[in-house]
Amino acid sequence: MLDNEYALIRLFTVAPTIEGRKRFQKTVYLLQQIGVPYAEKFKYYHYGPYSSELQAEIDRLVRYELIDETYTGDAYVYEITGKGEEFVQQYSSLNSGGFEFPEHLVKRLIGTSTPVLEMASTYAYLLEMGYKEEEAMVKALELKPHLEYCLDKARTLYDDICRDMSN
Repeated sequence: MLDNEYALIRLFTVAPTIEGRKRFQKTVYLLQQIGVPYAEKFKYYHYGPYSSELQAEIDRLVRYELIDETYTGDAYVYEITGKGEEFVQQYSSLNSGGFEFPEHLVKRLIGTSTPVLEMASTYAYLLEMGYKEEEAMVKALELKPHLEYCLDKARTLYDDICRDMSN
């Protein structure tokens, strides 16, 4: 059970701040797609893959004061707390070697614009549902015509992170 909490909080050791629920959701989804062991199930909603389980887990981590959530008027901002840092250190020392975490990919995803993450996660979701690459691109554009401008960046991002994890 603590494995999943650790995997979520571990994000903050790479990116101390995650701005936006959408960014948090899409980052976890894309990391899950390349093999990071997140347990949450995702369904397709308006902004692409979404997990109510993940949101409940985030809320629980906030309640346990392992991460902090503030609302800036534009977005929710998440940051690790001192208690969260202690949890990561203790968990890491007790469970050494069992969890590989692609820090460079987390940095890349956290640093990517939210629209590109939304389109990349939608594209990845469609591939997961059995669409072929070209079909997934067409369907992604059908679902998100307002994000057409970032489809190429989204596909490149997804292809790069998949290729990076397979090396």
